[in-house]
Amino acid sequence: MSISTRGRLRIEWGLATSACVLATILVMLCLQPTTESTAFAGDSVQPPLGGISVMTLTTGQGPDARPTECAYVLDTRGARLFVYAVETVGGTRTLQLRTVESIPALFRSARPR
Repeated sequence: MSISTRGRLRIEWGLATSACVLATILVMLCLQPTTESTAFAGDSVQPPLGGISVMTLTTGQGPDARPTECAYVLDTRGARLFVYAVETVGGTRTLQLRTVESIPALFRSARPR
């Protein structure tokens, strides 16, 4: 076996070993259960092509450890704003619809006269 062949085999084994280590890490990360929610007040989700956007915000009420939150859903196709309150009853969090507003009507009412 020549020196160049030995060097090439060493590089190939190194690449194969690295690929196995990375694959093992990836499998371990995928199998690890998530124990904590990753959604927090102030987060927003907007699809790239429009349609519906969602944002959560705290209302400034409630205890510091568990403040009251609202979810705002903006429907750009129907030009409506839905406001939901996030309520905790008996340890279960639910969404309660508080109001539905027309976006054009909101802008008309905010326009100076």
